[in-house]
Amino acid sequence: MRILIVEDDAALAQGVARILQADGYAVDVLAQGAQALPAATQESFDLVILDVGLPDIDGFEVLRQLREAEKRMPVLILTARDAVDDRV
Repeated sequence: MRILIVEDDAALAQGVARILQADGYAVDVLAQGAQALPAATQESFDLVILDVGLPDIDGFEVLRQLREAEKRMPVLILTARDAVDDRV
């Protein structure tokens, strides 16, 4: 299984990547939404772990563009936001 992590907090991204790699997953890590869009449309990923608070394009916009490009892989959203609208 190949997983794409899109997270701008390098320590968090590398920690999650190490855990997943230890369990046998292939993991790619990117720090910006603009990088994630071409990667996820040109490569085949089984799962995307996507931060909402990215420095360039927020995770919701990345997800919207992925779905618009008919990329249907599962996406797990990460966020430090605590507002109900963000969590729903």
